[in-house]
Amino acid sequence: MEVGLSGDPIYDWVHQPIPEKLWHYTSVQGFQGIIASGNIYATDVRFLNDSEEFVHARKVANEVVEHASEFGELGFPLRDVLKSAVNGVFASDFLDPNRAQIFVASFTDSADDLSQWRGYSHGTFGVSISFDLRMHRPIVESDSAVTFAPCIYDDDEKRNLIQFAIHQFVKESQAKWTETVKEFLNDFCKSKTKPEFTEILKVTTAAFDNPAFKAKLNAGLNIARQHLHRLSGLLKHRAFYHEREWRLVLPISPDKDKTDLVHPIRFRSTGASLIPYIEFPLGMISMAQGSGATPTPILPVNDVLLGPGASVDAANAALAFLESESIKIVPSRSDVPYRQARNQSICEGQQ
Repeated sequence: MEVGLSGDPIYDWVHQPIPEKLWHYTSVQGFQGIIASGNIYATDVRFLNDSEEFVHARKVANEVVEHASEFGELGFPLRDVLKSAVNGVFASDFLDPNRAQIFVASFTDSADDLSQWRGYSHGTFGVSISFDLRMHRPIVESDSAVTFAPCIYDDDEKRNLIQFAIHQFVKESQAKWTETVKEFLNDFCKSKTKPEFTEILKVTTAAFDNPAFKAKLNAGLNIARQHLHRLSGLLKHRAFYHEREWRLVLPISPDKDKTDLVHPIRFRSTGASLIPYIEFPLGMISMAQGSGATPTPILPVNDVLLGPGASVDAANAALAFLESESIKIVPSRSDVPYRQARNQSICEGQQ
């Protein structure tokens, strides 16, 4: 885990420079909807193709606890303290998969990837849209879980970042334990008697029950929660590393009035379920076309790529459609040497 100038590797991760081109693979129907509306669908994570979405962070945190030494310096109960921190952090409503409602919109820095054509462009006849979102990162407030950053696939990186997230809580606990035990042992050294561990445990328990120290621990736990709120939506199973996903994470507080949202929750149907989503505007840019002219909003689209199965006619139609929406981009076709039979079933209706 590399720590940048900020000294906070989680801050550094969620503030990585946004590439000039981030691609979104979709169907032809999705392409039409995005360009025409200026919105992209952000889907409830519970309905994405990774069955561990948003619970993966808890699994990794549990691994951190399991791999930790049972005791630290002077008998410090390291594993128990880590376990307490993890349980306290994941008691947050934002991290409870039964209460939290997290929506994500997915992009990738991989421009022409066969696996993503197959998985997300609905039969390789779809479209990959490139956006320049460098000026559109949401402001990351100290108490906000909104992020726009690359996903984390490496298991060691995940564990290191989670360890950093709970570092302050463990540091405060260990410092108090060490201070208390050293004072206790100094008193016993004067009397030249050997203390029992139960006696050490008694004085440390009393120290940890001190209201002022409990307040310090709670502050450390709140810092850990803020870190994990930002991380949890970005942690992905390593099996998906080839997708090189950048993810816009949009959480809705469990206590939020769902009838009064800026971006209301909507539903679309698939063969098996209704899928909750929100329509998120892609930061349209206003451009004045002349002195005194009314600004014309345009999308930050900087490239369009048609899937391996697209025909010349499809390319011409896409060009005409973009022109009708005042987007001066000539679509190109994928270089992937793959062609799917046209009579193969193609799913429709999703972005």
